[in-house]
Amino acid sequence: MKRLKPELPRVIYEFPEGQLRIVNWKEIPPMELGNWAGLHGEMETELIVCRETTGSKMTVVGRSVFFPGAYHDPHFHLYAEEALWCLSGKGIAGSVDKEYLLIPGDVQFAPVGEIHWLRNPFDEPLEFIWIYTGVAMPNESGYCTPDLFETAMAVMKKGEIPK
Repeated sequence: MKRLKPELPRVIYEFPEGQLRIVNWKEIPPMELGNWAGLHGEMETELIVCRETTGSKMTVVGRSVFFPGAYHDPHFHLYAEEALWCLSGKGIAGSVDKEYLLIPGDVQFAPVGEIHWLRNPFDEPLEFIWIYTGVAMPNESGYCTPDLFETAMAVMKKGEIPK
């Protein structure tokens, strides 16, 4: 993993394999989101904890900022639960068939297979931490956008355990 060298009020820690790791999100270069399905508008994301950054085997933690007007289409995950913790700003979090105002301190939880989304229609950036459990990289979550819902639901209902 390439690490940035931000000015922190402490040294940048290095840990031997298998020990606890302390990583500041400012050390992680932002992801190149490119044309990821379902993401629209200006946003910034860092993968803080994942296989590539910390050697995680079952957890992904990221930090994202949705700038005004940015949004994430309705989607769900076949193999991961997701929690999103609002740090600053405001957003609109959707779940199944309803939307909620998301403010600092709020946590949105989406179990496996539950449709959810997020948008920032406000004039200030929305900053949040998100966590996937059960996977080590975002692309292992079984991410499904609306065009795949019917197919994805059929896969999920089979109840098979991925290898």
